[in-house]
Amino acid sequence: MIAQRLLAGTAALVLIGGLSACAPETEPVAEEPTPEPTPTVVETIEPEPVDLAFTMPVDCTTILPAARVEALAAQNLELLGGPGSVYGDDYFFDPTPEQLAGGISCVYAQDGVDLSSLLISVAPVSPANRARIIDDLTAQSLNEATTAEGALTYGQQGDESLAPAIYNVVTQESWISVISSPGGPAFYEEAVVLAGEVAAQVYN
Repeated sequence: MIAQRLLAGTAALVLIGGLSACAPETEPVAEEPTPEPTPTVVETIEPEPVDLAFTMPVDCTTILPAARVEALAAQNLELLGGPGSVYGDDYFFDPTPEQLAGGISCVYAQDGVDLSSLLISVAPVSPANRARIIDDLTAQSLNEATTAEGALTYGQQGDESLAPAIYNVVTQESWISVISSPGGPAFYEEAVVLAGEVAAQVYN
């Protein structure tokens, strides 16, 4: 009886082994390639160019930023001439070219001391007076140039004895001028910076 069970078990194992041998082999599943990361394209919107409008200042108290006024005060330079100043327009013996063009001229200096001074002017420009302004500046044999924005500049470096540093910027709407006495390279560079600061105040 035991021998019959052993034979039956052996036959069952042989049968299972034969069936296993006939079963098809499982084919390996091909791995799908990992997709490459795609950079996210972000559209950048360029800001619209802002057209700044020129506003003619009413008086000399608004043509420079407060930080510059404080820096000038630290050098004992106060607003003596021009509207809103200590002496107003009575400071000038004759009107400046900028005043004749409908603008204002402002003098920063030491009261009663003729050592150094700054004459800063702003005037409106129109088709009616632009050609005359340019002709007058050209006649002074100043160095002419054009800024990246298309403004015309007329200047001279001057020196530390007699010739002042002069810088003029003429656009379609405005004329900004700075005359620094004494002159020289450092004062000319300061005049260029001052003209830029004035422009930032009168264009908005």
